[in-house]
Amino acid sequence: MMEETQAFENRVLERLNAGKTVRSFLIATVELLTEAVNILVLQVFRKDDYAVKYAVEPLLEGSGPLGDLSVRLKLIYGLGVISRAEYEDAELLMALREELNHDGNEYSFTDDEIIGPFGELHWRRRLPPTPQFDDSNAELLQCRTALPADGALNDGAVPD
Repeated sequence: MMEETQAFENRVLERLNAGKTVRSFLIATVELLTEAVNILVLQVFRKDDYAVKYAVEPLLEGSGPLGDLSVRLKLIYGLGVISRAEYEDAELLMALREELNHDGNEYSFTDDEIIGPFGELHWRRRLPPTPQFDDSNAELLQCRTALPADGALNDGAVPD
């Protein structure tokens, strides 16, 4: 079981790392979210092969009432399968991906247009706080500014 979990995590990380842009990262994120939601929706319904083939699958097809990811997400939220925070995070990621699909600009992860929405994600609040650096220490500040722009030391070593 642990090996399966590790293999799944590796697959997720590989897909997220495959892209080189924020847009490709969000596309991969929503694709993975879609797969996860589909698994959860199928777990909610009967496991009977006949029921799945003739009742559940038509509901989930593109033209079916559950064909849209947003509707499937609302269903599993309404049934208590996911929390409100998880639901809101998924909706935010989907909206951000949609916005980037219609925006011709290429963004980096440090752009305000990306940092702002990412800062609203609930899961991010569970991460440890970002370290705050004290710029009031003049000696430390002098050492930092004394390094060349490339960060190389005189002996050719790069600082940690």
